[in-house]
Amino acid sequence: MSANLRQKLSRPSIWLRLVSMIVLAIAFNIAEIVIFAVVVFQFLVTLFTRKPNAQFTRFGRNLARYLQQIITFMTFATEERPFPFSPWPDELHEEPLVVENDKPMSSKAEQSETVPENGEAAMPKKRAPRKTAATRKPRTPPKKTT
Repeated sequence: MSANLRQKLSRPSIWLRLVSMIVLAIAFNIAEIVIFAVVVFQFLVTLFTRKPNAQFTRFGRNLARYLQQIITFMTFATEERPFPFSPWPDELHEEPLVVENDKPMSSKAEQSETVPENGEAAMPKKRAPRKTAATRKPRTPPKKTT
């Protein structure tokens, strides 16, 4: 083995990174299960209350940021180690995402009855009728050129 290769393999920082990556891979798999549980819970809450739970929404955003941090560290895109080697990503310490409409989710019928900002009533879009076999033009074979 060459001295250069031996020197590269004996660096403790690369082996420490490998241990960190193994720990983070395990954390990533656990976080996937937690995300699935949050998704199911949020669906059920929204189904019955017509509005998602704010605390679980915030937790979901933080968990998504955490998964992003894991991926960027494991792909060597950053040297910053995510939780448990650094603080948990918390939405409170970052600029919050702006929610466009803080009202409960509504049905399509209720959404179509909303009035635009200019005050005029919105007209529902009409769909073009589907062509049936009776209304379609018959296909003509392409002309042969010689």
